[in-house]
Amino acid sequence: MCVNQLAALAAQLKNLPLAMLMEMLGPLRMTGAGLSQLSAAASASASASASASASASASATAALNASAAANMNLSASAVAKLEALASLSRGMGLSPFSASAVASLNIAAGSMNAQLPSLQAMLAAMLSPAAAALAELLKLTSNLNMMNGFTGLNLAMPGMGASLAATASAALSASASASASASATASASLSANAALAMRLNAAATALGINLGLPGGAAQLNAALNLSAKISPPAFPMGPLPSLLAQMTGLAQTNSALGVDLLKNMALAQLQAALGNISANVSAAFSAAASASASASASASASASASASASANLSAVASAAAQLNAAAMLGLPNLGPMSMAMNLNAQLALVTGINPMAAMPCSSCSFF
Repeated sequence: MCVNQLAALAAQLKNLPLAMLMEMLGPLRMTGAGLSQLSAAASASASASASASASASASATAALNASAAANMNLSASAVAKLEALASLSRGMGLSPFSASAVASLNIAAGSMNAQLPSLQAMLAAMLSPAAAALAELLKLTSNLNMMNGFTGLNLAMPGMGASLAATASAALSASASASASASATASASLSANAALAMRLNAAATALGINLGLPGGAAQLNAALNLSAKISPPAFPMGPLPSLLAQMTGLAQTNSALGVDLLKNMALAQLQAALGNISANVSAAFSAAASASASASASASASASASASASANLSAVASAAAQLNAAAMLGLPNLGPMSMAMNLNAQLALVTGINPMAAMPCSSCSFF
């Protein structure tokens, strides 16, 4: 049934007037470039504010860096392997990690190994005609999501320009003066080891393990030992990265713009959404050009939060010293399997077809 459903959806995508969609790529790129600039400015402004806040707890951060440098014996490649395991565990609902999770992963690996090539071939045939447009939509919607995260505004809605203007004025003004100092301060206050500790902590959390608590390191070591029993699938990466990007572009067009490209009237809806974004972005730049804003960073409100975060990361760094670094580095390469799982998740968002569901359709021929 999944094959038949996907074939029907492929036919719908082929019916999309690609010539018209390609004509939108020019304005789409221009709108995306403006939105990208606004997102970068908002990010720089947020970084400047975060740096000012961090300066209030410089001693705590310095202690964290010293602790991390002295105690952590992890490599970025080892943490990346743990992140792939964590992504799979979270995506398949296998947290907290256990022996049953290993068994589930091995079952999924075997199914992927046997069935993923046919799914890849079908998705490639379905998505390749619209690859260029989906790449542009992916960039646009990623910037749109970032801007939404910074401002809380949905720029695909009409009339957001006035609300965005104030934020944009402050962000564009602050980014010009603060970008250099913010980046220098950020690099001084957050070492590479501390950043690695943050990644380690996030991966452990996804596995259901709190490294900040006593016994957290022992729990993660036990999970690492269990992970040695995972037999990852042997399929090559092949077209997986491009397919994942294209399917993500399709999914984000739906979630960020409210446009389902597989449905009738999709282009009219997309054109309206792009028109709203373009108008909002233009309004933001116009306001920023005609008004000057002074950006003053307030550190007092978030100083205690920064100190608390530093203390937590210091505990994580201490726990990292107790981890079996060799076992982490020896984790199986689950990168392709994690990417395949993410592709499945995007497929489920776009089409409602979830081949990796616990109870897929009775005649599912994917996984």
